[in-house]
Amino acid sequence: MQDIYQTFEFNKILEEIAFLTKTEKGKELVLSLSFSADRKKIKFDLDELNEMITFIYRYSNLPIEASKHLLKIIEMGKKTAILTPNDFYFILNDVITSNKILETFRKYESNFPLLKARVDLFKDLSSLEKEIKRVITPSLTISDNATPELKEIRRDIKNLEANLHSKLGSIVYKYSEYLNDGNLTIRDGHFVLPVKTAYKNKILGLVYDVSDSGNTTFIEPLEIVQLNNDIASKRALENEEIRKILKGLTSLVLLQEDEIINNNEIIAYLDFLTAKARYSLNEDLVIAELSNDQEVSLIEARHPLIDKSKVVRNDYVLSKDKHIVIISGPNAGGKTVSIKTVGLLVLMNQSGLAVPAKKAKLGIFNNIYIDIGDNQSLSDNLSTFSAHMKNIGEILDVVKGNDLVLIDELGTGTDPKEGEILSIGIVKYLEKKHPVCLISSHYSKLKEYAYISNNIENSSMLFDEEKLLPTYIYKHSAPGKSYGVEVATRYGIKQEVINDAQELLNKEDDSFEIIIDKLNRQVAENERLKGELEKENKILENEKKALESAQKALKNQKEHLLEEVKKEKEQILLDTREEIDEIMSSLSKGDIKLHEVIEAKKRLDNLEDKEVEIIYDEEIRLNDYVSIPSLGLEGKVKRINGKKCLISSSDGLDFEVDKEKLHKIDAPKVNKTKTSKANYEYKINTKVGLELNIIGLRRDEAKAELVKYLDNVRLKNIKTCRIIHGFGSGILRKMVHDYLDTQKDLSYRLGDINEGGGGATVVNFK
Repeated sequence: MQDIYQTFEFNKILEEIAFLTKTEKGKELVLSLSFSADRKKIKFDLDELNEMITFIYRYSNLPIEASKHLLKIIEMGKKTAILTPNDFYFILNDVITSNKILETFRKYESNFPLLKARVDLFKDLSSLEKEIKRVITPSLTISDNATPELKEIRRDIKNLEANLHSKLGSIVYKYSEYLNDGNLTIRDGHFVLPVKTAYKNKILGLVYDVSDSGNTTFIEPLEIVQLNNDIASKRALENEEIRKILKGLTSLVLLQEDEIINNNEIIAYLDFLTAKARYSLNEDLVIAELSNDQEVSLIEARHPLIDKSKVVRNDYVLSKDKHIVIISGPNAGGKTVSIKTVGLLVLMNQSGLAVPAKKAKLGIFNNIYIDIGDNQSLSDNLSTFSAHMKNIGEILDVVKGNDLVLIDELGTGTDPKEGEILSIGIVKYLEKKHPVCLISSHYSKLKEYAYISNNIENSSMLFDEEKLLPTYIYKHSAPGKSYGVEVATRYGIKQEVINDAQELLNKEDDSFEIIIDKLNRQVAENERLKGELEKENKILENEKKALESAQKALKNQKEHLLEEVKKEKEQILLDTREEIDEIMSSLSKGDIKLHEVIEAKKRLDNLEDKEVEIIYDEEIRLNDYVSIPSLGLEGKVKRINGKKCLISSSDGLDFEVDKEKLHKIDAPKVNKTKTSKANYEYKINTKVGLELNIIGLRRDEAKAELVKYLDNVRLKNIKTCRIIHGFGSGILRKMVHDYLDTQKDLSYRLGDINEGGGGATVVNFK
């Protein structure tokens, strides 16, 4: 029976996912993915994958670094009783990685229960981390402080080497006339002099080596022999002490091997999940909905190994009611690709992977049985047809209702009539066994049989008859022609041959093919009309969206303008009341007349009762009546100069205002009652920010600005603001807090790290 992994090239999918892994064991997990029929396992795997996709999409990848397969390192430690600094580095890296994952995940764990359950399995290895860091340096050497003995040995070596270097300088100077050059060299760990061979007897010492040319003899002077021996002895002690240290650290690792391997496996599994999720996001895949029925529903599905810019997406539907689908159509038209696409996507789903489709709903199949491609077997001395029959026979022996069967070119390779009859017999048997089947065939009788069966549906790959080219578009409920004669014509077969073939074909009982031909033409026409309709619908939909957007914008503009007028009017009323209160309080000084105050109060009452009608044609012209929301006034346009307009108010005041700040209104009703002019100067602060910066001001200046700012904030009904006073000596901060303590309608706090910290105070109004 054919291997589904090899036929569907599943290994290429796994290799693409494995490329995204960072750990050795994570890569192994990816490459070991295989088909499962366990519904619970598949659902768990897909749910876990869905959580990881969501996590990465929202918050980026988990902080997973490259991780070795630590079980191999642990096993080596058991055999040798000693691990290398490099081995300890890999173990330490896992401990640090697990801590980073825990730290990252704790911020979001409540939204990801399956991932949380996995991350919660990490074991605490902080004591091991501390010990490894104490012994092994970042440069993978043994720290001087690993043990007191090592520290003392290295101190002795350092002193001996200092003494040696001191003596070497004088020795080189002493024998310089006998040396080939003035540089010392090292042989077998000993410092030696490069002496000219002719003068080797001039220097007492041990000969260590002679150059290839024989011109230089390397001699260790007697003056430093003992020092070199002492250093070599200390180096041996150092190596022995390092061995003891590494052995002790290895014992500590072996005591916690279960915890180390546990964490290593969790990191690898999270890496494995991350790679699957990243592949899903990179390739724009979806997680299929699992169906309780044996069905396949793939909307806009594509083959994942075909270039996305070239592949044609298709819808494939196989249900329990129509559980056998026959695909017909031209050669090289995409039938085999369609069969492989369905099989591969089912395999991916039941291996715990997302699938390349816009939407997918898949049943769980116990087995996938296939007969696809050239099955000629040279080793068994079987022809292509014999190999096909052998393979299909094995499928028929074991197939059941909960299996998926995919057969390409059923019945080919033998006499066409016998192949046609045989293919009908095979399909009838499969019809009784009730597996879900997708079968390609050119046989007309098989297409006819599909029409009279309640369990079988015809489908086809569409063909462009004008260009004589396949479209690779899959069409449900419509059989297709093979277009053999048409394709032969396109590729240069002589017309005489074509005519003879066509004449013979016409003599055959081809009524069904004629029906199929007419049906295909109708399908092609329907597809064309469908395409045009979709274009028209898209245009109408875009126009509808544009209209809705314009209506929404107009509504928002109207609401915004009304709200703006309302707020600005309330502000003007408030400011006007304050101004009039000042006028009344100044009456006692005798510098303002009573009738002026009465007129001002009357003006205020009129302003409260006035209804403003907004006209949305904002083209301002000479003599138009307009409102000025920012001032709470209205008047007539007397002059237009570019973007500026001179407005004469009903009170006799003239204002020069930006044209964009004006709104047209209806002309006011004529009021025969004369109104006295009230010469008031309005100073209205309509722009209040959400923060006040008083850094650099003196205490008194800063307080005045603070009081003024908080009053404006209250008038604007702003609920939260920020006072930036800086750190400095703390005088401004104390002044701000002292003043805020006297205000009963607010509370305050120092800013957090994103609000300026202790250099700012956040004020909240009740």
